[in-house]
Amino acid sequence: MAAQDFLGVWTWNVATRIVVACSDVCHYADIPVEAGIHGVSSERFRAAIHPDDHDELTRRVDQALRGEDLFNAEYRLISRAYGTVWVRSTGRCFREPDGRPTHISGYLSRIDAGHTAKPDDETVIADVVEHLMQAREAAERLSTPVLFKLISAVLLEAGYQIAALLRRN
Repeated sequence: MAAQDFLGVWTWNVATRIVVACSDVCHYADIPVEAGIHGVSSERFRAAIHPDDHDELTRRVDQALRGEDLFNAEYRLISRAYGTVWVRSTGRCFREPDGRPTHISGYLSRIDAGHTAKPDDETVIADVVEHLMQAREAAERLSTPVLFKLISAVLLEAGYQIAALLRRN
């Protein structure tokens, strides 16, 4: 599990779509503290979230609203002060006696240590080739040569990809 640094607390009102957050959460979301501690639109907080993480975060919020009271989501915040950082939001959906959700409250932790940069194409291809070579060796011991031939063909294609990368660089 990734090392976590507690950042602060937040609450999202379902009806008003207003988020109230402590000063540290506001700093990470590039929201003026005086505005954030009194409440800003959820769209304002969403603007600080990496665009590639919007869909998954929306899915997690929807799950909490539909009945999975616990809320957990990992996503990236883009901040002028801190750059792009991975965070985990952990919370709970609260409801009226009739089951209607009223708000989700939780806390934010920084979890950068558990996330690494995306490997470059050369690294990925090298890993794929290594695994393919191991699979080819294993397939060679089978009584039917079809799998061996298929893996060999994929290895050949990987070779073409490596050659193309080398030409570009």
